[in-house]
Amino acid sequence: QASVMAWGFDPDRMSRDPYQGAYEAVVTSLAKIVAAGADCRDAYLTFQEFFEKLREDPARWGKPFSALLGALAAQLDFGAAAIGGKDSMSGSFNDLDVPPTLISFAIAPIRAGEVLSPEFKAAGHPVYIFSGDTPDEKKAAWEAFRALARAGKVRAAWAVENGLAEAVMKMSFGNGIGFRSAPGRIDWYTPMPGAIVAELTEDPGDGRPHWRLGATAAEPAIVIGDDAASIDELLSLNEGVLEDVYPNRT
Repeated sequence: QASVMAWGFDPDRMSRDPYQGAYEAVVTSLAKIVAAGADCRDAYLTFQEFFEKLREDPARWGKPFSALLGALAAQLDFGAAAIGGKDSMSGSFNDLDVPPTLISFAIAPIRAGEVLSPEFKAAGHPVYIFSGDTPDEKKAAWEAFRALARAGKVRAAWAVENGLAEAVMKMSFGNGIGFRSAPGRIDWYTPMPGAIVAELTEDPGDGRPHWRLGATAAEPAIVIGDDAASIDELLSLNEGVLEDVYPNRT
């Protein structure tokens, strides 16, 4: 027996709209445990909330109120209850405030042998997205994904946060296996909370709730349409963001 735990939070989304940001935090945390092989119906949540000092400003009071309403709506839509958490309304220092923060943590039990990892495993495998627009469509997509996983047809999976391009890039990092996109118009750079990208052993066919994005490739590069970049270059850029703060080697 094992358990999987994952988090969801986007500070930009929370700052623009605390209601929607909190809703999507719950969805993302659930999608991540599904991508790891768990069943979202077995999940429970816990929230970490951090907001500015509320004082007497109604707008400041409105941010945690909106966020909690959004998180509650997501719990009702996906049937997952928050059974714990920590709240803080002290995130201000002089004229500096923290962004509205509601981090959702989802946890669920799983058999250890069923856990899925996110890195591409081999070249020549189809890569699909499992997604839906409404809560019911998202849950149907997750169930279709889990059915393939239980049948041994999923080799790797990633819960989308900042877009499909990020997903296939980070799935390529672990084993240096590339990706080549399929023809067609796909939005690669829009956040898609709740979507899951998966490397499969065979084609299940296009149609709701899954569509083919492309395939893994032996060449160590990410090719999306006419754009291409080597995995080594992308990995260096990705790791370099915080290199001055947290060096890989000293």
